[in-house]
Amino acid sequence: MDKIKVLYVEDDPDWREGLQSFFFGHEKIELYACASSIEECFVMLHTNPADIVVMDSMLSDHKASGLDATLDISVQYPHVKVIMLSSLEDDDEIFYEAFMNGAYDYLYKNEFEKLPDVICAAMHNQGSKYGDRLRRMVYEKKKSLLSNGDRQLLIMICEGKNQTQISQELHVSLAAVKKHVGRIMKKFNWEQSSIELAVKCQKWGLLEVDSDEKE
Repeated sequence: MDKIKVLYVEDDPDWREGLQSFFFGHEKIELYACASSIEECFVMLHTNPADIVVMDSMLSDHKASGLDATLDISVQYPHVKVIMLSSLEDDDEIFYEAFMNGAYDYLYKNEFEKLPDVICAAMHNQGSKYGDRLRRMVYEKKKSLLSNGDRQLLIMICEGKNQTQISQELHVSLAAVKKHVGRIMKKFNWEQSSIELAVKCQKWGLLEVDSDEKE
């Protein structure tokens, strides 16, 4: 029987070395590679695909984190299951977003001994014990934050239109567009760029406009 191929994404060399030792000689699991960055992770997935990715929740990349990488994996490699490994305890926002981004399961680093059982469960089960339910819950919560007008604006941002172009197309003032963008970012407690928020909402599937929704 072929072993389960696991890729570990972690920027801490001590953790990479530790998990390699932990899984060495495992009868069911092969930790065949470790990636220290998101870029390395996606090169590896392209050239030597994994069955399971164990992902550190917060990497040191300037433009992305393990949460963002999990979302991209779920979009680009939907057959690969991601298990989030985190040192951030009692952070509900990260926990819920991990599942929103497509994680199969979520473990804290102080319980890493459970990884073999979780990896085997992920390989043999279609859905996690509570992941799908949490994903739906967080999806509905985030979807409820957006009106049709919000979605329309975010779609235009995703299309590469700047705020001046949006104001001209919608026949509103530039100040009104800026204010509208600010309101959306405040709803999500978003501190990065509006383009990054728009792209993330698109990946989450939040930008489909409901025909029966009223402004």
